[in-house]
Amino acid sequence: MRELPVAEAKRDFKRVLDDAERGESTVVTRQGRPVAVIRPYEPEKARPELPKPTLPGGLLAMAGLLADWDTIDEDIAEIIASRQLEHGRPPSDFD
Repeated sequence: MRELPVAEAKRDFKRVLDDAERGESTVVTRQGRPVAVIRPYEPEKARPELPKPTLPGGLLAMAGLLADWDTIDEDIAEIIASRQLEHGRPPSDFD
């Protein structure tokens, strides 16, 4: 993986994209610090379909609920952010 300063990546962007098509990744740096990676595109792999429970209850029912929860990432981020604002609560060790 090679590194390029942002000015050089902008100037030679077509070459950076051509390199990505050939499978090469490029780290774009700003003032010597990495800020982005331009890499070959890889389509997302389809996640296997989870079996739907026939009767409610149990862990399998919970997995089915989570599979249909489209905004789970945003909702969890909102819960964590609101908990961090509460006073008297020890900080989480999720970070």
